[in-house]
Formats: sequence, C-alpha cells, structure tokens
Amino acid sequence: NLLKAPAITDKQREEYINTLDKKAVRLKVLIEDLFEISKATTNNITLNYEKVDLCNLIRQCYLEYEDRIAAADLDFKFALPEEKVFLTLDPQKTFRIFENLYTNVIKYALSSTRVYVTLLESEENVSVEIKNISRAELHVAPEDLTERFVRGDDSRNTEGSGLGLAIASSFTQLQHGRLSVSVDGDLFKVTLTFLKFHPSPDPKPKEQKEQEEKNETKSPVQKPSIDPRRWRTEKNLRKKKW
Repeated sequence: NLLKAPAITDKQREEYINTLDKKAVRLKVLIEDLFEISKATTNNITLNYEKVDLCNLIRQCYLEYEDRIAAADLDFKFALPEEKVFLTLDPQKTFRIFENLYTNVIKYALSSTRVYVTLLESEENVSVEIKNISRAELHVAPEDLTERFVRGDDSRNTEGSGLGLAIASSFTQLQHGRLSVSVDGDLFKVTLTFLKFHPSPDPKPKEQKEQEEKNETKSPVQKPSIDPRRWRTEKNLRKKKW
C-alpha cells in the first residue's frame, strides 16, 4: 500500500523496495536453514564420507570468505600443522560447518581484532578452536547459543536466521563429533572435536534394519496340507485328460 501511495517520492519508493528485498532475502535464508536443521535433527540426511584433509578445508573456507573478513576488519591467525590431517568426513557438510562459524565471526566479532583458528591433534581425536572478541556483551548461557533462534545479544536481530550455530552443531554430531561454546568475558570460543576413527554409518534406517532381523528369525513358511481325497480326484482327472 505504501508503494501505491501517490504522495511518496521516488526516493522513498526506492527505500521501501530495498527494504522489501532485504526482508525477502532474509526469509529465503530462514526457510532454507529451517529445512536443513529439520533434516539434520531427524537424521533424514545422507552423508557422503570421504578422506578429507581438514587443514586444507579450513584454509579453503577462509579463502571463500576472505573479502568479507577484510571488510569486517578482522585479522585471522591460523595455527595449523604443516602436515596433512586426514579424517573421514562428509566434505560438503564439514565445509558448511566452517562457513557458519566464519559467518558468525564476521557478523559479531569486534572489528580491528584478531581471530585465532587452532587445530590440535591427539591419538584419538582432532579439535579445532575458533576464538574471537565479541562486539557486544553476551547475555545468554554458552550452552544455549547452539539452540535454534537463540541470539547472544540485542544486535543479533537484524540479519541471519539464528540457526547458524545450531546447524553447525547438528552437522558435527551427525559425523560423530561435538561442538561446544564457551565465553570468558568478551572472549567467544567455539571448539569442534572429531574422532579420528568412527564406525561407518549403516545406510539403512534403524526401523528397516530391525524389521529385516525379525524376518530372518521367523521359521520358514510351510506349504498348506492337501486333502488326500482331493489329490486322488485331481490325479484321476489328469489321467483322463492325458
């Protein structure tokens, strides 16, 4: 109705259109993120496991967001081993994890500060820490920040869907990993932990597998018994026919 009003100027009309365009983009992102988190939390998602060099994936994701990181005036510092660190992961879902974490940093980190990305390796697992200084004071418990639509401060209501960390956490759990958040004053830290070795997922749903196991334990089907008198009659008929 505002766009149809005869009294508005061309400048006002352009501002309204830009606002509508931003709202439409945000709604599109929200719908896509809701679809992703719904599939992840109901385990209705296919994982394509491959041998992934985690260090290389972390660097690749940074290069994808390098322009946005520079625009936010953030200085990323990486502490990654020189040798390759291979894990059995879904490369697409893992890339999405780091996309969401980097986007979270870009949106909410204090400008002109450093962001530390560290990879730590032990005998059983690999951990990745991402630390940054928050632009605003956080008013939410760290463990709640990975829940759906939870935002840590009042500034987190202008963009995004509020599902970024929730999606990252769900994709991590699906790959037998764990994502945790900790806050120390204005220091915001996300820790990803992946097992070096984990069992291959069963491609069949749990319900289907249980039903197949029940079918295997059933006794073989017995053929129905035939009345001997009927058999004699049918035998006599065959004799007469042939």
